Amino acid sequence: MPSYARTVKDELARIFDDEEICLRAELAAMLKVGTIFNEGRIEFSTVSGAVARKLIKLLNKFFPNAKREVATVRNKGTAKSIRYFIKIFLAGDVEKFFDAAADFEILPDDFSKVAYLRGAFIAGGTVNKPEAQYYYLEIASMSANAAIFVNQIWADLEFNPVMRVRKEFFVNYICEGDAVEEFLGMIGAEEAVERFQIARNLKEVRANVNRLVNVETANLNKAIESSRQQIADINILLENNIEVSADYKIAMDARLEFPEDSLHELAAKLFITRQGLCYRFKKIHELAQEISGKEKIS
Repeated sequence: MPSYARTVKDELARIFDDEEICLRAELAAMLKVGTIFNEGRIEFSTVSGAVARKLIKLLNKFFPNAKREVATVRNKGTAKSIRYFIKIFLAGDVEKFFDAAADFEILPDDFSKVAYLRGAFIAGGTVNKPEAQYYYLEIASMSANAAIFVNQIWADLEFNPVMRVRKEFFVNYICEGDAVEEFLGMIGAEEAVERFQIARNLKEVRANVNRLVNVETANLNKAIESSRQQIADINILLENNIEVSADYKIAMDARLEFPEDSLHELAAKLFITRQGLCYRFKKIHELAQEISGKEKIS
């Protein structure tokens, strides 16, 4: 089963903008971010057939005569996925286009900037599945120049990306849930955003349930400890044959009969307020403490 990141890329690869300037921006990003320069040519690779087809369609649209080679290699392993390799020779208009692929002159408006980021993500992006413990989306570029350009575009669109170096890659990333969701929506990954929202809502519900369970558990533990202390106090009074008022005697008998009841439940059985019952047990505790103190002295 494809990863969430792969599913997002496949979805984005099916998007073809109506504006030519946006298509050119997307192609520029795919070439600048996702290729390795090697002896007069650039090399692009992907495991997504949809991404490979999109790059070829864009090349056919703008540079139909560009010399290129396409190859596929079946990866070994249980998944047996296919990796697509596209080699593009840099000459003439293709070389000029590639050289200008990190220049703001090719991005006259926000629409073209969004298209550029879409192409950058298709070429070098990844994103955590929304069900994961934390949120993370990145675009890894092959060159520092490309990463700096991506970072600036991202910042221009009012995001707050972080840039770092990881081995041979230059990485721009965001790791805040709202920002990840907004970015995916901005570049057109509507199906991915829907799954992201559902997962976030489920996580929020689970978090609230866990919070309530923790509160209930804490309250239960507190009630158990309170009951244990009250019974201990009562036993001290009984062992020392201490006489108490009728109200205190009623509270003591009720606690011994219903040791697992909370103060609220016990008070309801006695037809008094919780505060009233709490006051009785407070006085019983003080009396038990006084007796214990005398026993220690003697």
